[in-house]
Amino acid sequence: MDQSSANRVIPSQLTVIDGDTVGLFGRSVRLVGFDTPETYKARRPEERRLGDTATNRLRDLLARASSAQLVYLPERDQYGRDLASLMLNGRDVADIMVGEGFARRYSGGQRGSWC
Repeated sequence: MDQSSANRVIPSQLTVIDGDTVGLFGRSVRLVGFDTPETYKARRPEERRLGDTATNRLRDLLARASSAQLVYLPERDQYGRDLASLMLNGRDVADIMVGEGFARRYSGGQRGSWC
């Protein structure tokens, strides 16, 4: 995968792992610019509920999208995941998720608690 440019994909090729991570052809892609509550290692049941809600919203956005584009960063995160922004129908998913209250802005570093 060329990680220095944008890659157009068919929205149905993307699988939602959680509210800020998608899968594409067996690789995990951490979406940049926002953070959603955890679903896998949630600290509290409320965080898990919020994380599930964010995950479902991302699934809904993908299901309704007619076009998708991943813009990859040249580096990977600490877990070896690719890093990319996701555009659906020309709109940045980070802006949508934050604007609708499912996520908060995030650009790396320490993350605060959701509960």
